[in-house]
Amino acid sequence: MIRSAVPSDAKAIAQVHIHSWQQAYSDLMPREYLASLDQTLDQRTSYWLNAIESGDSTLLVAERDKQIIGWISVGASRDLDAAANNAGEVMALYVLQAHWHTGIGPALWHAGLQSLIEQGHCRLTLWVLLRNDRAIRFYRKAGWVEETGTRRTLARGGVTLEEVRYGCPIIC
Repeated sequence: MIRSAVPSDAKAIAQVHIHSWQQAYSDLMPREYLASLDQTLDQRTSYWLNAIESGDSTLLVAERDKQIIGWISVGASRDLDAAANNAGEVMALYVLQAHWHTGIGPALWHAGLQSLIEQGHCRLTLWVLLRNDRAIRFYRKAGWVEETGTRRTLARGGVTLEEVRYGCPIIC
């Protein structure tokens, strides 16, 4: 079941966030850094509680047997150039590894995109780590393409990572 997040979901969302990073990024980020994320649960719970309560973005969760197993966050693009063109952004999509290839990711994806369309966005964007091949395959299969000249770097766990923005026009 896909539904809107409520404040009482914040801790479970934070747990999925941490565990998904540990599972999905094991080849991209140092093990020590990923292991240390467990210590950020309270901080992330607070972050997600504030995000839900503020309503600055739309946060949808996937539930199975009353447990949150994935979530998607979408809203207006945070990139000035994209926001100027009425772009919406998929800010994050995470599903616990035990639920990969079960249809949960695509269900969240479609619900998130539908929300962006309903918000009136005429173009959609997202950022993905360059070496996150699994995610890139997912986005390309959905018809998204890399936007030329949009690479940026970030540091996590003492490692410099490169991201690229993908985009998808939609009909308004």
